Amino acid sequence: MYKRVQGFTLVEIMVVMAIVALLVSVAIVEGAQFRKQANESNCMANLKAIATGFEVYSARHSGAYAPTDEANLQFLIDDGCLFQDLTALAQIGNFRYVIGAVSPAGYEIRGLAINPALADHNYQVSSDGLLKRTDTSVSSDTDFKIF
Repeated sequence: MYKRVQGFTLVEIMVVMAIVALLVSVAIVEGAQFRKQANESNCMANLKAIATGFEVYSARHSGAYAPTDEANLQFLIDDGCLFQDLTALAQIGNFRYVIGAVSPAGYEIRGLAINPALADHNYQVSSDGLLKRTDTSVSSDTDFKIF
């Protein structure tokens, strides 16, 4: 007389493993998408902070966005309008920030994606007060559009 041992069969275990693998793969894909969105939100927030610094400086200095043509944002820090020159840092998150132009008449600052796998767009803020983005995250893509 044989006693039947209670337990799972190999087929049942393999089905459960396949379901778990499917759920993990979906979670990984969704996690990567959330990471992209977080990187881009951080970039937009940093560019808006820079734009606010320029607007505060302009309000204090009779509408001029900068004292002269500038190569960095140190004048904003010295005037207490910005906490840190983000363009002086190599990278923040997945973005590096570069100066397109800074003059008494206006400014243009860009957030360019370092790794296209971690961002879908490049961003730009300028003295017209609009945040713009490109269709791709390739650093050579400078066709910024209002979104």
